[in-house]
Formats: sequence, structure tokens, C-alpha cells
Amino acid sequence: MMLYVIPFISAVIGYVTNYIAIKMLFYPRRPINLRLFTIQGIFPKRKTLLARRMAKLVAEELLSMDQLKDEIDRQATQGEIRDAIEDEVERYLKEKISSLNPIISTFINDNRMLQLRDKICREIESFIPKITRQFFNRLDTVNLENMVFEQVASFTSDKLENMMMSVIQDELKFIEWAGAFLGFTIGLIQVLLLLQWGY
Repeated sequence: MMLYVIPFISAVIGYVTNYIAIKMLFYPRRPINLRLFTIQGIFPKRKTLLARRMAKLVAEELLSMDQLKDEIDRQATQGEIRDAIEDEVERYLKEKISSLNPIISTFINDNRMLQLRDKICREIESFIPKITRQFFNRLDTVNLENMVFEQVASFTSDKLENMMMSVIQDELKFIEWAGAFLGFTIGLIQVLLLLQWGY
């Protein structure tokens, strides 16, 4: 009768083994010296290397400065900037005009206000190319890779674990249960072999 318990014991062993292996990705947080060797969670131990590689990936593949410049410089983005300027100028004028003396504000109708808005916007827009160039020059001095590296390297172990788990939690759960399934399968094969051999 005890023979048929083997698959279930193997399933528990497979699950627990994978569970511990997954936990050892993040724990122990700090190195523990066991004389012959030191143990520490893989991610806490390699946090600096992880931060460096993540920063390199972001800077070179996901968001390079050239890509950022192209996005800012494209016509659609320039149009969005102009629309935003017009909206802000119009809102500002409406607030200021409504706060003026009622007699003065009656002389500034909607048509006059739009003319005034357009004139102000044209003046502002004439500075956009210069501002954009200055902004691009400033971007050239920014080291995106170092910025990302410093940010990720400053993460606490808890924050790093939460970030990683939010992305791969389902996959890690699958690995845990896959360990149970494989353990059960191996145990079942053992039982069949033992029965075949007349145990």
C-alpha cells in the first residue's frame, strides 16, 4: 500500500524544491557566511550587475537619446506643442480679461481675444526652434545609462523583489507546480517499474 504514496511524496519534494529555489532568487537578503561557503539571494547579490545591464538595455535599445530627439522633433510632436501653447494662452487671457474692469472687458470680445491669442502664440512659437536646440544640447550632456543605473542600484531588496514579482509572478508559480507535476510523474514511473519488477 505504501508503494502508491511514492508519487505524492515525489510531488511534494518537487514542489518544495522549486519553491525553495525560487525563494533563493531573493533570499537571504544579506550574505550568510557558513564557513565553507557564503549564501545570498541571486538578485540581492547581483543587484549592481542587474542595474548595469538594465541601464545599458534602456539606453541602447529601448530609449536612446537619438530616438528621444527624433520623437520630440517630429512634426506631430511640434503640432502638439503648438496646440498646448494655444490652449494655455487662451486660458490665461480668459482669466485675465474676466478679472478686468467690466467696462474694459466689454470691448474685448471673443474675436479680439482670439486675435490677441494668435499674436502671442506666433511670438512664442518663433522661439521654439531655439528652445528645442538648447534642449537637445542639454540632452547631449545627460548620461541616460548612468541615470537608470543609479536609480535601479538604489532600489531596496524589497522594492527589487516587488518589481520582479509583478512581472514574473505567474511564471514562477508555474515553475513551482511544474516541479510538483514532474515529481509526481517520476514517482509514478518508479512505482510502475517496481511493480514490473515484482516488488
